[in-house]
Amino acid sequence: MFSRFRNILAGGDVVGRDKITNILPTPTQMDLLSQKYVEEKSNQEMTHVIIDELTHYSNEKHDIRDLKEKLQDAGFDYVIETGELLKEEVSKLIIRNQHYKSAQKIITYLLAEVESIFNAKIKAELLTVNEESALKLLFRTHLEREIQTHLGENVLEIYNRQINGMVYFLTGNCHLEWK
Repeated sequence: MFSRFRNILAGGDVVGRDKITNILPTPTQMDLLSQKYVEEKSNQEMTHVIIDELTHYSNEKHDIRDLKEKLQDAGFDYVIETGELLKEEVSKLIIRNQHYKSAQKIITYLLAEVESIFNAKIKAELLTVNEESALKLLFRTHLEREIQTHLGENVLEIYNRQINGMVYFLTGNCHLEWK
């Protein structure tokens, strides 16, 4: 029976019955950075150089007002204490991970995403917000859910508190305006 199949040239797969092809999704930028972070950490590949984009987000622009004043001016006095605590938490997150280039890139990517989401979806809706629960719902609806989809393995252990803290961090460093 097999003798009649000699001298056959297949231009692809030769399958005796059902062919099952598994196509895996292409790893995302966050997946690749997470893998790189795990490698850097296990190999103790540290850096003392802060990438430019993270420096951009970490440095305050020339606005004289601090986070408290910005939130007061926009009518959000009721989140000042929370905002200052969460801003500090993000600063600590950056300091804790500053010696790993991939961690810097992950944090920078997330800060850029938070800035984009805030400006595109949240800022316009702030006019209708007059209590903390409404603001939390706005952050949950537009910010937390979307950022969580990017986190993947979440090697830096960034949770909703830190995601929300990024808003206050960026506001305090003059990258976001609430009014």
